[in-house]
Amino acid sequence: MEYNFTLKDNNQKTFRLFVWFLFFLHVVAAAVFALNADDADLRLSIYILLGFYVLIVTGYYFSRKRSKAFDTFSLIMALLYANFWLKHVGFFALMIFVLVYLFVMIVQGKKTTVAFSEQGVHVTRIFKTIIYSWVQTDNVIVKDNLLTIDLKSNKIIQAEIVENIAKEEEINFNRYSADQLKNNIQQPVSQL
Repeated sequence: MEYNFTLKDNNQKTFRLFVWFLFFLHVVAAAVFALNADDADLRLSIYILLGFYVLIVTGYYFSRKRSKAFDTFSLIMALLYANFWLKHVGFFALMIFVLVYLFVMIVQGKKTTVAFSEQGVHVTRIFKTIIYSWVQTDNVIVKDNLLTIDLKSNKIIQAEIVENIAKEEEINFNRYSADQLKNNIQQPVSQL
């Protein structure tokens, strides 16, 4: 028998922080370009770009409670950033920006999963999978969509599960994990 759960992650929060970091990086870069530009037309175009940044952030501020507001904001800003890098720095800088942005978009879509089998607990994160044998665990329980894995090394993994679990499935899982823990108890070494 095997159980799989998808955990709620902080990837969204990290992604939002990264988008805001990119935004401030581009505002600073555009301001530096504007201050150092000798051409009045170039300076004017950068000031207009900075104005667009302000308008887009203001629009996002008033619509941030909508479900797809941040996704729309980050896409519009990414297009403006790409245009900025291509126009003012070159194709190579644009490619670096596109690669970083695509990498972040892929990472943002990944979820942390936990699989329970007779071999142990498999925690699959974004870049790696950690396997804990049942011997390494002290207790595993699901209660009110909250998964708690208590390890013998005094480490606790606790996270909310994305999908709602029925009470009967919760009871069956807790019974399964208790049986696995009982079957895999390591005998203490007797002292001499």
